Amino acid sequence: MRRLGPGLRCVALAGGLLAAGPSAVAGQSPADRVALERLRDSLGLVGDTAALRREYRTLVKRDRCDLRDPLILLRLGLTALRLAELGADPDAGEALRHLRRVTDRQPEWPVAWHGLGLAETVRAVWEQGDRLALGSRVGLGTLERAAGRHRRALQADDTYAPAALALVAITLDLRDTARFPETRDALRRSVAASRPPPPDLLLAWGRIERAAGDPDSADRAFERYVGAGGHVALGLLERARTGLAAGRTAAESLYFAGVASDDSGAIAGYRADLAPIAEDRQLARFDQLGGAERAEYLRRFWAERDRYEMRADGERLREHYRRLLHARRSFALTVSRRFYGPADAYRSGSEELDDRGVIYVRHGEPAERLRPFVFGLMPNESWRYNRAEGDLLFHFSSGYDASGGGDLYDYRLVESVMDLRGAAEAPVDQLMLSRQTLSPLYARMLNWGAFGKARSRARERGIGQASIAVGTSTDSYELQFARPLAAVADLVAVGSRPGGSLAHLVFAIGAAGTTPVETGSGARYSTRVRLVAVPNGDRAPVAIDTTIHVVGARSLREDQYLLGRVELQLPAGSWTWRAALAQGDSSGVVLAGDTVRVAGTSRLEVSDLALGAPEMSARWNPTPGDTVLLTPFDLFRAGGEVGLYYEAGGVAPDASYRHEIAVFRIKGDRGRPERRPVVSLGFEEPAGGVTLRSHRTLQLQRLKPGRYLVEVRLTGPEGATATRRREFQVIKAR
Repeated sequence: MRRLGPGLRCVALAGGLLAAGPSAVAGQSPADRVALERLRDSLGLVGDTAALRREYRTLVKRDRCDLRDPLILLRLGLTALRLAELGADPDAGEALRHLRRVTDRQPEWPVAWHGLGLAETVRAVWEQGDRLALGSRVGLGTLERAAGRHRRALQADDTYAPAALALVAITLDLRDTARFPETRDALRRSVAASRPPPPDLLLAWGRIERAAGDPDSADRAFERYVGAGGHVALGLLERARTGLAAGRTAAESLYFAGVASDDSGAIAGYRADLAPIAEDRQLARFDQLGGAERAEYLRRFWAERDRYEMRADGERLREHYRRLLHARRSFALTVSRRFYGPADAYRSGSEELDDRGVIYVRHGEPAERLRPFVFGLMPNESWRYNRAEGDLLFHFSSGYDASGGGDLYDYRLVESVMDLRGAAEAPVDQLMLSRQTLSPLYARMLNWGAFGKARSRARERGIGQASIAVGTSTDSYELQFARPLAAVADLVAVGSRPGGSLAHLVFAIGAAGTTPVETGSGARYSTRVRLVAVPNGDRAPVAIDTTIHVVGARSLREDQYLLGRVELQLPAGSWTWRAALAQGDSSGVVLAGDTVRVAGTSRLEVSDLALGAPEMSARWNPTPGDTVLLTPFDLFRAGGEVGLYYEAGGVAPDASYRHEIAVFRIKGDRGRPERRPVVSLGFEEPAGGVTLRSHRTLQLQRLKPGRYLVEVRLTGPEGATATRRREFQVIKAR
């Protein structure tokens, strides 16, 4: 045991808050380091800045204190650091002065380097809070210097875990991917040298391995973290994050096992991962639940997204974590301040991701991503997403101008290419030509006359506004196909089965992209049909995923279609539906969604109106020997005949019902039908049972080409009425 030197005796005699000091002059043996860490921990418990300041001044002023002794300086530096953390010395000037002197005199003391790094971190926070300091990267240089101090501590001693933990925290906070490999290598050395490594060190190691792109090493680190006594739920979450981002289905069980615990740290992590796409009401519900109920809630949350996007179970969850990891690597904010101005179209408030990252986490990889160079423009990007309901178009601009915030490293959403930073000075032809693959609008904005240009610019801005509104408030994982199929479809809710009503997806696929799987007297085309119906309420979605064989000609002409039908059973109510058709792995299409109202049986209601013509309809047999024509088209040729079929529920068996069928012409842009019908028909018909079925034929000889509305009104014996309408169009005969 070494004897106390005069400087250390002075510190020991000071007593009070600093009485629990180390027992050796050198101060960097394992035992001495433990004593210094205990001092650091004891200082961390002190909240009385006045008392701490008095002790600090006493140490400085005592005549017997040798301030040239590095250990004395280290004690003073740690005390000054605590004062800085409490705000008594906000710029950490005193701590930095003492600790720099220690590292100059004893460059192999890891505790001194670590303390210096902590002091630099306090200084960075102070710099970022200074409103007079200009710029968007205030304090980041100081943080980078702090990371260097912690790295220097590890060079002095690989086993010094506090420096390793601080180094990982700063590296991840800086979000500079170029720093990840160096920090990862330092952590690997630290873990290998520690016997055994503490749990927190293993946790930090796993996180930097994942950030650096090595999921296998990260998973091993998190396994060791749990085995070393770390929090089980947090270990499960970290393993799930890693495995899901790598596309591993086995990680799903880890994800739900972890969220079923009530570990506050892990649950905070789950919530943070959910926040980028969840609505406020969903987060509030998550906060209210606990244990198994919380896990079941998240199962439904992700399963409903899988159903809506017509994907297999777990796909959306895995994609979410892949997006999070990619966005944090590719679209991270490397600024410490974000400024907003009047020209900013969207204000995410995120301090982690720029607006590209916000959109990427919500919608994934764009179908087209442009990063053109145009003279005069700041760095910019444009993204297009293929959507069945209408493409989404996003423009991102970096840089700053007088009417907006931003920074060279902070990409912001703008409504139009005309809002890109520097667009006013850029050559208009280069600007428009750089975006012409996104939409025909850009060629029109360049080449049309003054009036046409103005209309095109207004429309382009409207698309940008709508895309921002949709893109920043929803999330998606749209199916994508290498080759598109030309197809139309309709969901017709007509017919009944025990326990519910039927809905028929009737579709027609054009010749382009079709390939028969069997040939003979008639070719057979294998078609995968995915359909999801989402209720307007709290009920679960209903989905089907099936493959059917459609018979058609061996070689389809351009004007020929493959017609098919699948059915599913739906309870009464209003439903939103989406469908996807695919032939093989690469040809397919996602069809624009629509709504359908399924008639019930508790009161008199009319089903959807099924229209069909023999040459372009699928066939359905509601009863043996009865055939109904169902078409996905709303187009019928003048002079022909159209089959009309409908059903009604909530009827009394054998009671007589009044049927009134009318066809109205639709005129004008507003789509309002005329008051007087061009065709009308009325008759009485009894209900043959609990379901009323009715067949009729509409003659189109009297109808000129144009848009029409067919209306069926049903009146019961006691005066109750029910009505259903459907639009169609009459086109010229060949």
